[in-house]
Amino acid sequence: MEKTKQGTYSVPEQVPYHRVLVSSNRRIWRGILAFILLIGGMFFFAIAFSFIGSEIDTRVFGHVGETGFTPVHMASSYLAIAMLIPWSMLIQRWLYGGKGSILHSVRSTFRSDVFGRAFLLILPIWTVCLLLFNWFAPYTTTEWRTADLFAMFAVGILIVPLQSAGEEYGFRGLVFQIASSWIRSPRASLIFGIAVSSVLFALIHLSTDPWLNLHYLVLGVTFALMTWRTGGLEYSIVAHAVNNTLTFVLAVVLRTELLAESDRSAGAGSEIILIISAFIIFITIIVWFITRHSSPELTPQTIPNENQTER
Repeated sequence: MEKTKQGTYSVPEQVPYHRVLVSSNRRIWRGILAFILLIGGMFFFAIAFSFIGSEIDTRVFGHVGETGFTPVHMASSYLAIAMLIPWSMLIQRWLYGGKGSILHSVRSTFRSDVFGRAFLLILPIWTVCLLLFNWFAPYTTTEWRTADLFAMFAVGILIVPLQSAGEEYGFRGLVFQIASSWIRSPRASLIFGIAVSSVLFALIHLSTDPWLNLHYLVLGVTFALMTWRTGGLEYSIVAHAVNNTLTFVLAVVLRTELLAESDRSAGAGSEIILIISAFIIFITIIVWFITRHSSPELTPQTIPNENQTER
């Protein structure tokens, strides 16, 4: 981004998604501050929404002394991460001066046509993937109240996709663009941006299991590659949301013990998780294949109107 005479920042023309924050000044310390604000804000929202959810559970529904995996608790947890959407845009606006809409795509809009194509491609493939994964992966079942089943299903359909989008705006959006802006070479900046955003994405899951951490890294790399190839977040949002939503809904359908499912400690994962990793790599290859005849979409070139030309 370059500063204009009016004091605002303009997005460079004809650059790929990860290069929109590139300027003559690398602004590394500003970027580090942005990362701290992003992750700090994420944990702040998690704590605040968890407290609100606990109060609602206790005072409204009387869920005292339970495990905490109630519909209200799950909804508040996912909504906390969804807050990264406006929070990422606010950080971008505050520290870099441009409109937060540049996190959507190189067109500075959320492209519904791209989103629709992504959904039609990814949903059937991911459905087969998760059915296959749940066929082989062991899981623990428990008793659920009928009302909780309906409420959890609603949470899975309505709120979990927003949580997935929040992580994409934070890590494939803000972090990817900032880290890439630190490197001059377009190719090297792409590699560096993918690496930084993927590592941070894995770290925020706070897992000590090597299989799970490997899986998070694969997700981070593939989601970033899809974002770069398509010029926006639509494909990565769909992939992330379909994965998280179907996983959550299947857990409800199978009456899975959510406490066991949420375990990320050492030993919680296994090589079975590589099934999901393989499918997301397969989807990324398809995305690369369908964009093979075109380079990644670039930011549009500004065409001056007649009045600007006369000046």
